[in-house]
Amino acid sequence: MKPKTLWFALQLMVAAAVISAAIKYGGPYLALPETLPVILAMIVSPTLVMARILWRWQQRSSLSPTRVQEALPTANSENPKVSQPPSD
Repeated sequence: MKPKTLWFALQLMVAAAVISAAIKYGGPYLALPETLPVILAMIVSPTLVMARILWRWQQRSSLSPTRVQEALPTANSENPKVSQPPSD
C-alpha cells in the first residue's frame, strides 16, 4: 500500500476512536430528552457527517471520475474538423 493511503486510514481510525470516546464518556453529561426524534438524530448524524466529509474528499481528489473525464482529450480536440466540400 502507498504511504498516503496508510496515513489516511490511520487518520480515519484515530478520528473514529476520538468520536467514539467522546460519545461514550461525554454522552451521559448531555441532558437530552429520551424521545424518538432525538435518538434517531443521534444515530443518523455521525453517518451523515462522515458521508459529507468523504464526498467532499472525493470531489477534491485527483482520482475523481469527473476530473479524470475532464482531463481526457475528446475526439474533437485531437482531430480538428477538416472542412469538407458541400455535397451536391
